[in-house]
Formats: sequence, structure tokens, C-alpha cells
Amino acid sequence: MLIVSCATTGPAPVVVDTACDWVKPIYLTDHDIAVMDKQTKRDILVHNKAWKVNCNPKKVKTSTLKFVDKP
Repeated sequence: MLIVSCATTGPAPVVVDTACDWVKPIYLTDHDIAVMDKQTKRDILVHNKAWKVNCNPKKVKTSTLKFVDKP
């Protein structure tokens, strides 16, 4: 049995990524660095590297977001 349909799915939804509007790098003072544990420092480094790759202030990329592996 063959069933034919004329229904359409409509246009693809448009996704606008606004993360770079509100995500910023995390800056640390010398005191912050002295009192933070190693894992927190690594997490901040990963966050800042991901921000740099995805939200470079000189040229905002329109491609999909990329994840940055831990150092």
C-alpha cells in the first residue's frame, strides 16, 4: 500500500547564539591565583580558552560553538 502526503514541515528554525553577548573571560588577581585550588584554576583556563575560540573580540565567528579540551 502506498500513501502519499502533501504536508510540508515548514522552514527550518533559525537559532541565534547570543552566548558571546553575556559570556566573558574570567580575570584573576595575584591574590586569587594564590588562594585558588589547582582544579578551579584549570576550570577557569578552560572557560577562557573556550571563550577565546568562540567569542574572539576581534572577529566573532558565526560557526557552531567548539569545546576546548582541558590542558
